[in-house]
Amino acid sequence: MSRRAIILVPGFARKERNQARDRLVRALQHYTDGWRVEQTEEGSGATSGAIGLVAEARDGGETREIDVYEAYWGDLIPDWSNESPWARFKRGFFLIRYWLTGGARGWLTRGEAPPRAARAMLAAAVLLILWWAVVAVFLMQAIGSGTVTLPDSLTQIPLVQTAWGWLTGWTATVAGSVFALVMLWIWSLGWLEQFANISAYTKAYLRDEALGDDDIGLRAKARHRVLDMLDQVADVEGDKAYDEIYVVGHSLGGAIAVDALAECGDLLDRVVLFTWGSALGMMAQQEPLVEQEIAKFYTSKTRVRSWIDVVYAKDYMGSKVPVPRRFGKDGAPGPSYDMLFPGSLAPTLPKGMHVLELTRIHESYYRCESAALMLVEPITALPPLPSEPVGYVPHELRAVQG
Repeated sequence: MSRRAIILVPGFARKERNQARDRLVRALQHYTDGWRVEQTEEGSGATSGAIGLVAEARDGGETREIDVYEAYWGDLIPDWSNESPWARFKRGFFLIRYWLTGGARGWLTRGEAPPRAARAMLAAAVLLILWWAVVAVFLMQAIGSGTVTLPDSLTQIPLVQTAWGWLTGWTATVAGSVFALVMLWIWSLGWLEQFANISAYTKAYLRDEALGDDDIGLRAKARHRVLDMLDQVADVEGDKAYDEIYVVGHSLGGAIAVDALAECGDLLDRVVLFTWGSALGMMAQQEPLVEQEIAKFYTSKTRVRSWIDVVYAKDYMGSKVPVPRRFGKDGAPGPSYDMLFPGSLAPTLPKGMHVLELTRIHESYYRCESAALMLVEPITALPPLPSEPVGYVPHELRAVQG
């Protein structure tokens, strides 16, 4: 019986440890048509922190043991709920400047259209600016109604009186307009604030910023969490050793997984990487470092067995993993590499979802049957590499399959 480890690197969320792991386990039990996946006694046959599963093909075929781990990093996400209005405004201003200037520069440099995730970030930035305008309007209206008063030294100046009368009259009109009502409704949906928080953390991660009094950056911390879990899994020996190690990175977890695996060396010959809605296409245009990390998967002496990228066509918080460019010794980019891994998969959305459910779509990869099936099926059922014909079995796998 073959043994497989699945290491989940969750997306952006302040969740409890192993909450995402348990969600993936439930998905493997319910969205793997043709397989019976049952949970063994926790800790049986698995190292600490894993949930053990036995997956058996219903057609009487093969059976494999699967241990599911989580590389937890949710505690690294700061809590911005108690931020002052001024702190939020300042963070939002620098955030918008970062995404607008960096993204536009990347698109022009590569000569490519921005990916969906980048367009969504730009739309969120514009809406955030409009939201601030509505807040300013209501503040002006409060001042005009007498709730907040100006100093007498200012109200005695004729020019100030004229301008103030015009402003308060104008803000009263805007405050009662359809525009203000629409902006209030958009904010009430919650996804605008979530976009802003995800964007702010992604910026801090890409820049390896150290928040608070810590002197270690976010990117270094998160990458270290994944490397520790990979080492733990790779060190399992004897009859409990794993034939394959599947690393599943959801959302921002995909970028963290890429950063970690780019440094793993010989361990990669047992690894298959899965990215679910990773937004790496957007990040590569925003920060050249991301593209250089992806390029390591093309130049490393030991490569991952495969890299399967899954992105819903309507997921505006995800984008396809790009084929990286070649970088010279001076860091200057050149032509792109030939494709080494299968092209991105675009499965259909689960039924009952629509395009306005932005956050639900981004979280629905756990309900994607085609993605879940690949985690329990034999490795030969994965999409073939561009250099391999369909049904090709690598030499090193023939002995394992017997």
